[in-house]
Amino acid sequence: MAFGKYVLDAACEQRNQIPLLLAVVLVMGFLLAFSFLFLQPGTAAYVIALVDLILVVGCLVTFGGTYWYCTKRAMEE
Repeated sequence: MAFGKYVLDAACEQRNQIPLLLAVVLVMGFLLAFSFLFLQPGTAAYVIALVDLILVVGCLVTFGGTYWYCTKRAMEE
């Protein structure tokens, strides 16, 4: 349990940097959405874009959840 608390403390110390990370991931998501307009399903580029979509959504969930948790924790202190 101590390791998990250490990781959360380290992540929450960087709370001011998380909005920048979220902005970068959002821009990546918008560019990816734009690229889907020109991709044909079944091609290698389409498969790569789908993998990238999974990574972008995963980053949004992870960074967004971390920011929400750290903000909530800071308000309770």
